[in-house]
Amino acid sequence: MRKRLQVFISSTYIDLIEERQAAVGAVLKSGHIPAGMELFNASDKSQLEIIKRWIDESDVYMLILGGRYGSVEPESGISYTELEYDYALEIEKPLFAVVINENALEEKIKKHGSSVMEVSNPSELKLFRAKVLNNMSSFFEDIKDIRLAVMESLPEIASTRELAGWISGNEIPDTKGLVDEIAKLNNDVKELTKQNSILSNKVGQYTKVTNSSEFDELEKILNSIEVKIPPNIIVWVYLLRLIL
Repeated sequence: MRKRLQVFISSTYIDLIEERQAAVGAVLKSGHIPAGMELFNASDKSQLEIIKRWIDESDVYMLILGGRYGSVEPESGISYTELEYDYALEIEKPLFAVVINENALEEKIKKHGSSVMEVSNPSELKLFRAKVLNNMSSFFEDIKDIRLAVMESLPEIASTRELAGWISGNEIPDTKGLVDEIAKLNNDVKELTKQNSILSNKVGQYTKVTNSSEFDELEKILNSIEVKIPPNIIVWVYLLRLIL
């Protein structure tokens, strides 16, 4: 039964549109389901909480890291992209990342200008990049590398992890017979429980213990009966023992 994995794709937005589209296409071509920044634009805490729920419900987390650190959450001073990545690590979500190499970044800056490079938080980006490279990751130079990373990483993750995934309704076996059998067994159990209760009540009636007042009455009756023993009974018992 084939499972389709839901892959959450995380990245900064403006500088990685083409790369993200390549990742989405590769996920779809692999027969899986992409989800990510096309649906959301993390810019506040409430939106981040929604994204966390989507990460929870996804099977795999993918990060595309380019030359920008991204919008920073005011209280922590950490970018929303890094917060997403940290959350995926925290919940031990299967993940992989593709990181732009230095040559490709330089070419991208020449082509698109400063909009694709980090100006405000270069040291934070450097630390984030080092963190990502310490986990499952690879470098990319162009979109072909991103497609290749998706095609290689998803089968490996699927084969080594027990993931829920999505299953087509057409592939689910007909369970009506099983459901009917379970219902029949439940009815049988109810009937047996009822019969057991009836039998237990009957046994209780036959084994009812006489109360203390009835025992007292019986003792009085027995005490009132006078039993006379013949005076020579002991002699007869002694003779019988000698004979036997």
